[in-house]
Amino acid sequence: MDGGLAAILAGAIGVAGTALGGLAAIYGTKIGAEANAAALLQQVRRQTEAERSQWVRGQRAAAYQQFLAAWDKYTLARGAFHIERPPNYANWRAVQQVSGRFATSAFQVRMVGPESVTVVADEVLNSVMAMQLPVDVEAEFHDVHERFRENPSSELQNRMVEIAEEILYRGSWDSAIDVRPLRQRFLDAVSEALGSL
Repeated sequence: MDGGLAAILAGAIGVAGTALGGLAAIYGTKIGAEANAAALLQQVRRQTEAERSQWVRGQRAAAYQQFLAAWDKYTLARGAFHIERPPNYANWRAVQQVSGRFATSAFQVRMVGPESVTVVADEVLNSVMAMQLPVDVEAEFHDVHERFRENPSSELQNRMVEIAEEILYRGSWDSAIDVRPLRQRFLDAVSEALGSL
């Protein structure tokens, strides 16, 4: 083999080695870029999920706080109404106003969930707003209501309003007095819901 051929072969092998090295570098860069892109995508997904969880937690915390505040206002307003004798119309209007806010706050809790909290919130709303009715008043109301459904008249409608007022004045509020167990169940459900995000 002469020296020129050997130099050409050596040069060709060098060029081929450089080309293979360049291809390997390009392929390695591509693999690295794909791995970096996958890692970045995973990081973006984790960050998005964390931000979403934080947003949900904030929405839930706000709804739960509003529910507790509305519950307290309703309890105070209703207590003022039932304590005063004879009942005061201004106190009755206050009960009406805060009862609407209380129901709205329970709806907001239903909107943000989870079900473990909404079930307790609905139970709270129904229990706290309930009244034990005197048997005679309840029976008369059902009788007048049935007659009104069959034959609506202003006389029956007025009597239903009178009975409703009597219910408010004579109704017992015993169900709303012992709220501690219900409040604790609500707080436990809230703590679990906020802690799970």
